[in-house]
Order: sequence, then C-alpha cells, then structure tokens
Amino acid sequence: MMEILWWVLIALCLVYGFLGCFINKVPGPIGVVIATLIAILGLDMPIEWSTFAIITAMAIVSIVASKWLVKLVKKLQEYSKKATWGTTIGSIIGLLLLFAASQGGSDVMTVVMFIVGFVFIPFVLAFLLELTNKNGAKMALKSAASATCAYLADTFLKLVVFVYALNVIFRS
Repeated sequence: MMEILWWVLIALCLVYGFLGCFINKVPGPIGVVIATLIAILGLDMPIEWSTFAIITAMAIVSIVASKWLVKLVKKLQEYSKKATWGTTIGSIIGLLLLFAASQGGSDVMTVVMFIVGFVFIPFVLAFLLELTNKNGAKMALKSAASATCAYLADTFLKLVVFVYALNVIFRS
C-alpha cells in the first residue's frame, strides 16, 4: 500500500514539474527534484546520490539561468507583463492542443500542434496583449518576439531537467 502512495506522490511531483516547464511562474524543476528524492527514499530505487546531486544542480542552474536569461532578453527588447501572460496562456492552450493531437494518433499532426501550440499561439497572444499597450504594431511585434524567445529558452532549460530526471527515475 505504501508503494502505491509513493508512486502517487512521485506522479504528482512529475506532473507539477512538467507543467512548470511551460508555465513560467511554476518552478517545475523543484518538483522533479522532489520526485527523485521520493523515488530514492520512499521506493528505495537504486539511484546514486551523485545522480540526485546532478539533477539538483541542473534544477538550480535552470532556475538561475532562466532568471538571468529573462533579464538579458529584456535588455535587448523590453516587453511587458502582458506579453509574459500571453506566452503563459498560449503555452497552456498549446499543451491542450498537443494532448488533443496526440490522441488522434497522427505523428504529423502532433508535430504541427507542437509548433503551433508552443511557438505560434504564445507569440500571437503576446503580440495581441502587447498591442493593448498602445505602442504601435511594430513595437508590439518586437516585444512579442522578445517575450516568446525568453519563454522558449526558459521552457527548454526546464524540459532538459525534467527529461533527464524522468529517464533516471524510470530507468532505475
């Protein structure tokens, strides 16, 4: 019975970690670190402490690099919180589209929905929300592009940690 509880906790932490890859306000890598720790301590999985240290270090680096990267991108081209909200809402819509496309079984459709859902929709929503700042379409376009680049880089960093930890947990 306890083993089922540990697996449920691991699954919840991994879901949190996965959602955190796409929702910029959720620190997903922390969920992945906790899932790995539960796997080691609760399920007595043969995961080396050095591997856990690597996952923890990767999580810390991804969080710090994400913050640094956003500041760097904002120095190149400023964007508002509205653009950040646009990329966040767009990524949630993208997750739903990707899930729906993956149910259909077509690999081509899944790839198309991945691109549409995680690049196009966040960009369009960031652009539309930046237009409400009344700085003009050209400035809104630049700001939306900047916000989307920061979002994609942030997502990539968090996904690397998530995929590595997932591989470690389920390979053990």
